[in-house]
Amino acid sequence: MSGGDGSTLLDFLRSPVVVGDPEGRVIYANSAFEQRMQLDPGQASGEQMAALFGGGGREAVLQAVAEVCQRGDAVQFRLREAECAYLAQASPIEAGEDRVGVMILMVDEPLGDDRVLTIHREIQEPLEEVRVCLEELIEQTGGRRSERFRSIVEKGIGAVDRVIKWSDELHSLVSGRGSEVAEGAVLDAVRVVRQAAQRLSPDFEKSGASLVLLIPAELPAARGDATRLEAALVRLLRDRLAEVSAGDVVTLAARCTRGSARSSMLVSVVAPQPRSRPIGVEEADDEPSEVREAVTALGGRIVSISDAKAGRVTAIELQTCR
Repeated sequence: MSGGDGSTLLDFLRSPVVVGDPEGRVIYANSAFEQRMQLDPGQASGEQMAALFGGGGREAVLQAVAEVCQRGDAVQFRLREAECAYLAQASPIEAGEDRVGVMILMVDEPLGDDRVLTIHREIQEPLEEVRVCLEELIEQTGGRRSERFRSIVEKGIGAVDRVIKWSDELHSLVSGRGSEVAEGAVLDAVRVVRQAAQRLSPDFEKSGASLVLLIPAELPAARGDATRLEAALVRLLRDRLAEVSAGDVVTLAARCTRGSARSSMLVSVVAPQPRSRPIGVEEADDEPSEVREAVTALGGRIVSISDAKAGRVTAIELQTCR
């Protein structure tokens, strides 16, 4: 691993590498790191890793080192330093069962993301303008004849709100801050299920199939982001709509279950069993990736079961707040 002059193989890498101890002090930095950070040879040794970075980079490194040392899992994040963009990965260094350090590898990232951030700023203003216009229209809508148009405007406002939220989420991911979804976010499952059904009901009617809701008037608050759950249900319903025929019935339901240790929320979609699918428990991997990713982000789990009588049942389990 080391050369006759005391150098190591890491010194020959063109990508910056820095290694720290569990307290975050630098014990090694390769030549590429010293050059990129404009440090003299050996200058980084003994310094706090985060102190070598500026601004948001310092916070990103602090968080990554803390997560690696606590959990033992590799962490990927973005860095911007001295007008350079990097994709960084912090990995644990282990000796037996002990974590004795952390290594950060930095790989050059194209600065094309700057254009994405610029586009985000450019679309925010027109999005807000559209929302203001729709809100003004809905205030001027009155009377029984306008009920249909009021519903259309409300649907437009909801769509704009979703676009704004996902636009902000994209901005956070590109800028390296990760998801903006708050860890303590809670959702009203009854409201989310109703909204998902309202968005898909016209499509079911056009196809000749029926979408039926089975939900109580109230349910305990569940943990997670409402927009993510709605997006998962809409994607799941569209997937089922592509498989059903005229006259078929798809059921969207939500209920609370209580176990010995905790209660949970079950949001399920029940559709006729396609002939091409076998009977029995299916792999969650069969569901659309967007649905699986959303459920994972919600901290829940997804299960699919195919039954000759009940049909194809897909259930999303979420933790409740009590």
